[in-house]
Amino acid sequence: MIGRETERSWFLKKSQSGKAELIVLYGRRRVGKTFLMENTFPDALFLTADLAETPALIGRFSDPLKNRLGLPAGIAVSNWDDFFRLLERSLTEKSTHLVVWDEFQYIPQGDPSFLSIFQRWWDTVFSRMPVMFVLCGSMIGMMERIALLEKSPLYGRRTGQYHLQPLEFPASGEFLKEMSPFDRVLTWSVTGGVPLYLRQFSGYRKFEDALLEKVLSPGEFLVEEGRFLVLEEFKKDPTTFFAILQTIASGRTRAAEVAQLSGVPHQNLPVYLRKLLNLGLVKKEHPFSLKTPKKTPLYFIDDEYLRFYFRFLMNAKDFVYRERGRELRERIMEKMSVHASMTFEKICRSWMQRTASFNRVGRWWDKNEEIDIIGQKSDRLACAECKWTNQPVGQAIYRDLLRKADIFQQASGAVNWKMEFYLFSRSGFGGIAPVTDLHLVDLETLAK
Repeated sequence: MIGRETERSWFLKKSQSGKAELIVLYGRRRVGKTFLMENTFPDALFLTADLAETPALIGRFSDPLKNRLGLPAGIAVSNWDDFFRLLERSLTEKSTHLVVWDEFQYIPQGDPSFLSIFQRWWDTVFSRMPVMFVLCGSMIGMMERIALLEKSPLYGRRTGQYHLQPLEFPASGEFLKEMSPFDRVLTWSVTGGVPLYLRQFSGYRKFEDALLEKVLSPGEFLVEEGRFLVLEEFKKDPTTFFAILQTIASGRTRAAEVAQLSGVPHQNLPVYLRKLLNLGLVKKEHPFSLKTPKKTPLYFIDDEYLRFYFRFLMNAKDFVYRERGRELRERIMEKMSVHASMTFEKICRSWMQRTASFNRVGRWWDKNEEIDIIGQKSDRLACAECKWTNQPVGQAIYRDLLRKADIFQQASGAVNWKMEFYLFSRSGFGGIAPVTDLHLVDLETLAK
């Protein structure tokens, strides 16, 4: 298990509390929720749901309980109350006290009465037992509605929740051991920190080879993954969400541009954007400010794979299915440097928070000026430039950063703050004299 030590420790601690625990574990599909549970609790009872009819689901859930209790397979378990009686008996008589409900969201989706029955059994029986239930789900919006929001029958009963995030960039080295840091960044701009996607690129030395064979070849699941992810969350009106995401991926990041190019009426766009923001598929960004931001925000796709899919793949899948993947790869590689530069900035921001301990980071722009990263911690600010070019970063870039930092300080009222500076470079550095409070960070450092 790679990069999940913190999450594993948290769940183990919860499992050892000696009291009833009802935990909600959720996150985007393929992020590794089931893998985390299987490797943290190998002896747990796993109940994996799907969209089968309720009687079939009850029957499937009941079979392992009958086996554990040594009961005849022919014993009828005809409703949820019968099932929960059987589950209570199994948890009482057997040593296992852990139950993982995988793809939990499918159960109430198929049977609206389930949640109220589950609530009743939790309140009257399981909450009084030293058991741990983990409700695990991939449809983030649905999981929030059925388990986290105030109107949910389970609201106030959960004892914890964990939103499992994609892995951080340094973890890519465990999957992509054969690749250079440069190729890892290119790969990350397609896979993000999603373990299953990273595994597709494992064993390759060159990003371009992996891209062709694992993304641009007929039959590979990453060809259609973006469409399935959006359809899963937005079964109603998916074409509108497709249009919005494709518009944002093309570089149109202002709401007025998105409305115009996607064909969504401007007055209706906030409803769609709010749903995308709530699911973490899109992020809203204001210029970094020490005060309440007032400028119009920009919108970006916050998932690396979806950003790649909607920019390069959604309308070009005919190339894949007609076995013209090499031609499509050439077109993609012509624009890959610009695409990967945004990924590089994201990796640098994460490094600023994780390694340099800045608790708040963001971009700043004003008229024709822009600073890639502003970081804040206590009474200290940092300004950083991220250069994804094939030329070493030199003294001119540093001088320009100092100039823009002065503009930022004057505009934001931060003239008396302590300042430090960071330069991030894909191609190293040249001709920069050592200066106090100037930090030079290369690709090798980011990959550690």
